Amino acid sequence: MKFSTIILATAAAFVSVYGAPTVEKRGVDPALVPDFGVQRGAGPNGSGSCTGINGILIPCSCPPDRGDFINALNANVAAGHAINNPPIATPFPTGNSKPEQQARIATLLSTLQNLHGPGVGCPAVSTVYGQLQQQINALP
Repeated sequence: MKFSTIILATAAAFVSVYGAPTVEKRGVDPALVPDFGVQRGAGPNGSGSCTGINGILIPCSCPPDRGDFINALNANVAAGHAINNPPIATPFPTGNSKPEQQARIATLLSTLQNLHGPGVGCPAVSTVYGQLQQQINALP
């Protein structure tokens, strides 16, 4: 009986000193984040616009740096909503079903379009994400 009391007291002391173990949330797997497919600063027109998908003009600052984008994506996914536009949910399932792929692309697009505030970011045509979304939606 004394032995179990000593073990229990020692364990309690350990937890009180070191705290309970914490579980660290993992970030989004970058392999699930497609490349932008657009080069930032391509085809500047001299008026602050550059060439995006299908020749559509986009801000020359778009798309963002991939690392900055993934950091913003991780923050949004960890929060469960777009940090800069809280009404927008940010699920990021890792499976390959059509609904899971649709949810990921929607979160990528909402992160992209709300990088610096509600509706303040890069347009969808600054990446291939809109095209990927159409391809996924066309799947049976």
